[in-house]
Amino acid sequence: MKQSFNIRFKYPFKEKNISIELTGDVTPHNSTPYFIVSNIRFANHPEGPYDAFPEIKLQQRELHGEKVWVHMDTQKESELSHIVGQAIEDHLSRSASS
Repeated sequence: MKQSFNIRFKYPFKEKNISIELTGDVTPHNSTPYFIVSNIRFANHPEGPYDAFPEIKLQQRELHGEKVWVHMDTQKESELSHIVGQAIEDHLSRSASS
């Protein structure tokens, strides 16, 4: 697989009707394949001292005939895995077309 890359995505807080823009470093792994997303930080403060979320490991799987992004540890989809997975897909499709 290709080298590491950076993604940007918006994480919504539906109760408050707002979202925050985040950035993260994605490292692809060949073995399964899966992606490690680390250094998830606020996009407007990427050099800040704290990560907004801990590192996550995601994998795209087929479930009921549909492709979904799941967490490697639970094999379950979440709003975070869906949003980050979509950002990974968007990056990979842009890279493939350039």
